[in-house]
Amino acid sequence: MACWSLLIALTCSVTVIRESNAYDVLFIAAIGSKSHQNFYKPIAEELAKSGHQVTLVTPFPSKVVKDNIREVVVPEGNAGLVDVNHFEGSFFPSIGGVFQYLDACGKTLAYKEVQELSKEKYDIVLLSNFLCDCYLSIVHKLKVPFIYVSALRFLSPNAEDIGNPTYPAFLSVPILDYQHPFTFLQRTANVIVETLIVKLFRYIVSNLEGRCRSSGLCPEDMPSFEEFQKNVSMIFLNSVRELEFPTRPYVPGVVHAGGIHCRPAKPLPQDLQEWIEGSGEHGFIFFSLGSVVKSTYLPEKNRQMLIKVFSSLKQRVLWKWDDDFMPDLPPNVKIMKWLPQQDILGHSKLRLFITHGGLFSTFESIYHGTPIIGLPVFADQQSNMRTVERQGWGKTILWKDLTEDILFEEIIAIMDNEQMQQHVQLQSRIMRDQPISPQETVVFWTEYAIRYNGAKHLRCPIADMPWYKIYNMDVWSMMLLLALLMLWIGVQLLRTIIKCFRRTPKNKTD
Repeated sequence: MACWSLLIALTCSVTVIRESNAYDVLFIAAIGSKSHQNFYKPIAEELAKSGHQVTLVTPFPSKVVKDNIREVVVPEGNAGLVDVNHFEGSFFPSIGGVFQYLDACGKTLAYKEVQELSKEKYDIVLLSNFLCDCYLSIVHKLKVPFIYVSALRFLSPNAEDIGNPTYPAFLSVPILDYQHPFTFLQRTANVIVETLIVKLFRYIVSNLEGRCRSSGLCPEDMPSFEEFQKNVSMIFLNSVRELEFPTRPYVPGVVHAGGIHCRPAKPLPQDLQEWIEGSGEHGFIFFSLGSVVKSTYLPEKNRQMLIKVFSSLKQRVLWKWDDDFMPDLPPNVKIMKWLPQQDILGHSKLRLFITHGGLFSTFESIYHGTPIIGLPVFADQQSNMRTVERQGWGKTILWKDLTEDILFEEIIAIMDNEQMQQHVQLQSRIMRDQPISPQETVVFWTEYAIRYNGAKHLRCPIADMPWYKIYNMDVWSMMLLLALLMLWIGVQLLRTIIKCFRRTPKNKTD
């Protein structure tokens, strides 16, 4: 009886300790694509598993809401509502498309349930940095620390906010996709484009602020967005530091959590498993263009090209297609509107993944050790695939260069390439070989920021310094002027000496 009493007492003590360390977290991920949720929701779920109460603002309601999570659903934040044919136009979204997303920030912020959040009590705010800047007004009202959460790679505006130096001398902006080492002209172009990108981001943030203030959603006593962003405690980054090339220095406030959504493969549904088993010794190929690119917008000539190549293969092809029907479908090809991608990538019979090259798909391919062919469509996909090529575990084919012969030859070459398999397995081991998991990382640093009231002691002074002081441009300019002045004085002195030597004595007359 005494033992049972002691056990109950210990259990109660542990429960009290856990409850006393539980925090209230507001996670605002109000705008974005469905793929972005692969980064946001695992973070929310890991915090909830650790006993914290998480309120998640999202445009995508979960089918099953996990314990300790409350969802505030804002459907108008779904970036997929903007119907865009990504096979047309430029590789990067138009400015007009961006401004359609800007409207979503104010619309979702105006939701009554969202506005009520500022009256509740929270210990910290996690804020998506994808066009959610108008929600800084909520952070301002709550008077708590906040952490930016980026489902994208580390961009120059993020670096400015957190006080991390940028290195355009060897880190290429995604649009240019230069490979280190750069030539002088490449470094020049890289600096110019990076500066323009920062200016564009600042203009977008300024536009969001103007809309927020004019609608009355931002309080009058709130500092400017640009000034308020400097208060950020940290940024959770969708990147694996050990896989970045070339590697770069980071300040402590940049926390890498890439691959947080990756997990071991689960058994497939029975009908799909039976279809895959029917592929025999040849195995199967998986083809998907992700959740943002609508495969039904694929130009007909390209679809016909893919059909002809797939029908000529010994392998079966599993194709994610946004419709229940496709004409002239070969018998070795199966289409489905939704597929459990990670369970497929981890299947022993998978020979190759043909992908659009999105960041989440490339991480999943690395995690499961699957070589890929990339058919990038827009945004950062081409840059992601160039990185894959440099690492030696995939190939890129641009749509404008796609032919039946090129695609067929690349498919056969990659499936039979043992060296490429070794490269992707190496990347997989590097990704998994971490001192602590991405899940543990985000939980630790969230709690750390709360414990130390925003962890201002980790803040780098660069965040508050103008660029010319960061790079000592004023010092170098002064030294250059002094050098030029010394050179001018030296030249003048030399000219004087030469004149003296050139003088000849006057001839004396008798």
